[in-house]
Amino acid sequence: MKAKRHFSLGFVLLTPLIASILILALTAKNYYDSVNRDISSEYERITDSLERATKVITALDYSFTNSYQSKTPLLLEHNSRVIDDELCQMWPIDVLLLAEGKNLSIPAVDIDYMLVGDKSLCLAGSPLYERASSQVSLAPVLSFLHDLDDYLYGVHYIDRESYVMSSPETIAESITKELLSTLKARPYWQITATNKEKITVSGPAKMFLLDQPIITMTMPVFGRGEHQGMLSLDVDADMLLDSGSALPSDIRLIQTKVTPIPSDAVRIVPLQMDGVVFHHVLYYELDMLKEVKNFFVFEKYSIATIIIIYVLSVVILFYVNSHVEKRYLKELAEKDPMTGLLNRRGMEIFLKNTTLGDYIALAVLDIDDFKKVNDTYGHDVGDAVICYMADKIESNIRQTDAVARFGGEEFVLYLRGQDKDRMCETIERVKTAISVQSHEAVEGGFTVSVGVEVVATDQEHDFDTLFKAADEKLYQAKTTGKNKVVF
Repeated sequence: MKAKRHFSLGFVLLTPLIASILILALTAKNYYDSVNRDISSEYERITDSLERATKVITALDYSFTNSYQSKTPLLLEHNSRVIDDELCQMWPIDVLLLAEGKNLSIPAVDIDYMLVGDKSLCLAGSPLYERASSQVSLAPVLSFLHDLDDYLYGVHYIDRESYVMSSPETIAESITKELLSTLKARPYWQITATNKEKITVSGPAKMFLLDQPIITMTMPVFGRGEHQGMLSLDVDADMLLDSGSALPSDIRLIQTKVTPIPSDAVRIVPLQMDGVVFHHVLYYELDMLKEVKNFFVFEKYSIATIIIIYVLSVVILFYVNSHVEKRYLKELAEKDPMTGLLNRRGMEIFLKNTTLGDYIALAVLDIDDFKKVNDTYGHDVGDAVICYMADKIESNIRQTDAVARFGGEEFVLYLRGQDKDRMCETIERVKTAISVQSHEAVEGGFTVSVGVEVVATDQEHDFDTLFKAADEKLYQAKTTGKNKVVF
């Protein structure tokens, strides 16, 4: 007979696997939530940085607008030079970086800016010179604000008279005569002029003179009721978006009027700020290969733990199966498979491990004319008769007693106790219980014959001797009319 498993092989392998998959799914969910939190944190950082940049350009607009309220030109004391007899470049003199009258022990500020315009800018008394002189006091402010944050690439003031005040000076040094003459014809000048009292954002794009993608914030400057010029703040897009976070994929910022949103974009968030004209969105550029690789790197210890738990679970279940199978095989060797009663070997093991009373009774029970039942009604009914008899015997004895099937229709009943007569009465009761309702098992019912050997525990005895004596009494019952108990 095939041994029963407590758990099937499929259960042993699949149940830990399903549990491991669920744990892995929870781990993946936690990783997903962690990535989402990081993305949200980055979006907040980027938005805060852009808001900070808008405050910079707004502060500059306030300063430049107010400068037109003063009609007193300020003397320019700068280094200057004319390039190719076309352009004038002016930059601060180092020794004047401290305000006049200030103590030289005060730390000097590294001022980095340049004015670029027509060559007449270098000519004292010229209209362009006079116009720039009223604004040059704000140039150090441009330099200071440019140094506030690393992602601020440059700050510029572009005047309607085609001169540029720029920080840092390296950008201004690259401005050409042709560029100056076309500034006001460029779209961003015209768009900015129409968005009065608002900041216009464009890019990211590679702007003239610059190699890296730049986000440009521009704002018109109005003074005395007229459009005087434009402020421009350049934000390094790569530096703004790259925070060095643990995100495996990249965060992108695009201008939707220029660039369509790609198919791999997730977590798309439109940029919106009061007083700012945006046509931009932030999105996370999902790269599944990078995400999977990062998941296994980031969660390597969790995944290793899941694998270990799976292997241990399978080993434990195999051990439980092995233990259950061994116990089942042991029971199989000691029990009758049809009735579930002990067999001869099981009875002998039971007797070795049981405690004794004053008396021991061993009864051998046999169904009368069992062959006739089989021949008349078939073996299925015969098996039902045997199972019926086993149930009746078990239900009419104590838990401390034992019953076994030794084969065929022969049963052995073991009893122990202090009262010999009561033990005999128990055997009689068992016989009667079997016979009275035997018609439930087979039509017409059946009878049993019983041979009983009762001995005191202080007498010499062993199982084989007791069984032989009881079997002889059973033979006597069979040959003297059957359906009786012989003690």
